[in-house]
Amino acid sequence: MSSPCFHLSIPSTDLAATERWYVDGLGCAAGRRSDQALILDLGGHQLVAQLSRPTQGPPQSGIYPRHFGLVFDALPAWEAWRARAQAAGLRFGVEPKCRYAGGELEHHTFFLIDPDHNWLEFKHYRQAAAVLGCQHLRQVGDAALRD
Repeated sequence: MSSPCFHLSIPSTDLAATERWYVDGLGCAAGRRSDQALILDLGGHQLVAQLSRPTQGPPQSGIYPRHFGLVFDALPAWEAWRARAQAAGLRFGVEPKCRYAGGELEHHTFFLIDPDHNWLEFKHYRQAAAVLGCQHLRQVGDAALRD
């Protein structure tokens, strides 16, 4: 049995700009499209951009409370996505860095911000067990980036 893919729906105030950012910039494949929505392949997962009105108030200014992204099982794959984002001039919310260096949770990470202020994280853990395991550790997230 194959693994299911993840589905996420995000807001977009301009589907054409969203498509350019995700397809031309990030390298996602475009799927079906209507006047109201666009399906994208984000690393084998279904991302659906839904046309919506601009939100009231200021956009989220940091990685919390919401962000989404991909966890890579190999560092070269993470490096390739980082290089593509840099070459495309995409907006980094958090520059590429190594978090928890030397520990069980060591991982490389960077955050991008799409045209609608959706935050995306791309990371690779040195130890695969850290993705969903390591329950004995209490570290989750980046305290330095919390409001």
